[in-house]
Amino acid sequence: MIGDTPKRRGRPPAGGREAILAAALQVIRERGIARLTAREVAGLAGVSEASVFYHYKDRFGLLQAVFEEGLRPLHELADRGISPGEDPREVLTLYGHTLETFLEQALPVIAAAQSDSELRDSMAAYMSEHSLGPHRGVKAIGDYLAAEQAAGRARAGVDPYAVAMMFIGACYTRSSQHQMPMPKVELPPLDDVIDAIVALMRPE
Repeated sequence: MIGDTPKRRGRPPAGGREAILAAALQVIRERGIARLTAREVAGLAGVSEASVFYHYKDRFGLLQAVFEEGLRPLHELADRGISPGEDPREVLTLYGHTLETFLEQALPVIAAAQSDSELRDSMAAYMSEHSLGPHRGVKAIGDYLAAEQAAGRARAGVDPYAVAMMFIGACYTRSSQHQMPMPKVELPPLDDVIDAIVALMRPE
């Protein structure tokens, strides 16, 4: 269990699920996985420990919920899809900002899970079951660029999936730098990365 207090029965006092998730992410970022207890989370969220137990039965349940909360914008983006002929700058801006927002929340959770073998294995099984990972973004952007090539709106002779991987990798690099305990060196802004991709794929 995520805390030492025995689980209580019945519905908990009023307590916000969103506040619990935000508090859990704060604990992970600032104090590490070892401090992810019901007491720590409840104190930050301003709810009772019973509320934490009611919503999430253990640490992996809490980690999974934080991760899934970050996934929501990506699911919405996937549901939206990309229409043929959409402006590449608008597409890449939307995908880039959404991906970086997700990574800001997901990377601390993934890193925290690595420090505990049981949590790591549970997270790996969850991601495998739902086919989660960078390949999803590479495919979405790659499919779009390939369709633009087929329509003559993007440069031929360039591997669209390699370009998509470059873009996803740049978003990951920018987001992961924020998680590193080191002085931050200026990286190219997302707009500059998008400019470079658009220039590379502009028809000759």
